[in-house]
Order: sequence, then C-alpha cells, then structure tokens
Amino acid sequence: MPPRSTRWLWTAILTLVLLVSGCASDEVGIAAPDRSPVQSQISVAAPASDVAPAQPEYIELRSSDGTTYLSSPIHPDPLYRGGDSGQVLNPVDELPAWWAESGMPGTSTEQTVVVAGHNYSKRDAPFKALRVVTPGDTVVLRTPTGTLQYAVESVGPLPKGSLLADNELRRSVPGRLILANCDVQGGEPTDDNFVVVAQLVR
Repeated sequence: MPPRSTRWLWTAILTLVLLVSGCASDEVGIAAPDRSPVQSQISVAAPASDVAPAQPEYIELRSSDGTTYLSSPIHPDPLYRGGDSGQVLNPVDELPAWWAESGMPGTSTEQTVVVAGHNYSKRDAPFKALRVVTPGDTVVLRTPTGTLQYAVESVGPLPKGSLLADNELRRSVPGRLILANCDVQGGEPTDDNFVVVAQLVR
C-alpha cells in the first residue's frame, strides 16, 4: 500500500483533473443554448398587404407553439466583408447584424436576406440560440416598415466561408432568410458556421 502522503497526492491530482475537465467550457458561466421562454418585444399584428424593404431592427425566434426563446436587437450598422482577404463577416459586437450585400427584408424582396451574429465559446451572445432552432420554428423580423414572419425549413452546420463563396445558399430566392453564426459545440469553437434557412410566410 502506498504511503498516506502519496495516496493524498494522487487523490488531489485526480480531483483537479475532474474539476478542470468537467468545467472547462463553463469557466465564465456560459450557459448552453436552450429554448427557455423570454419576453417578446415584437407584437405581430394582422398581416399588412405589403411590407416595404427596410433594414431589420429586431429579431425573435419562436417555437411552433408561439413561445419566444430569443429576442434581440439587430445592430444598427450593416455588416460588410472584412479581413485581409475581404472574405470575413465579423460583426462588431455580440449583436446580430444584417449583411449589406444581401437582400433587404420585405414582402417584395427578390434576394436572399442574411443576418449573421457571433457565437462565443467563453462569453454570451444572442445567436448562440441558433443551435436549438428546429424546422417548424418561426423567425420574426421587425423593420421600420412592418413585421415579417419566416418559417424555418432547415438547420445545420456549413463550412466557414461557404456563404461568401459560390454556394447554393447564395442564390437569390424571393422570401428566403438565412441566419448564421460561428458554430460552437461543447464549449469549443468549430470550423463551421451554423446556418438556419427560413422562408417568408407573411
């Protein structure tokens, strides 16, 4: 049997390993994304005959039963390509932002609309909620000219840079909305974006 001091040392090391491996992704208290209800800031009135194209101001994600689980302002400044290659979309802070090269949301918009946001591994951001979106959910965008609702059709990872390359999702599709973030799994960043594709319903 090892000496008592040696047994104590191994016990301490094992305890330390368990503590570090068990909470590495939670070192700053970042909760995993979930669908917990939050207060809605957008009231959806009776559908107007037309909502003129305008830059979005607010976004919400709602489950199929109408429960809101994400409610966030959209950054007032449009998002442009950046980085040394000019092939990076990098919102200025944690708020999601409308990509200026995409369509402007409205009932008559012919181009695909894109809203992108950060998802950090060590701090909070609204678009971490994309990971829990499911087909059948609703995306609600508020603009200065009205409110638009989109039905989620598909969700999933996509290699980073795909939205800036020759990808099928870049096609101009009337009423299409794409939400994207940097995918994080298990508290660690990945080489993917997580993408939500939705279609205008009103």
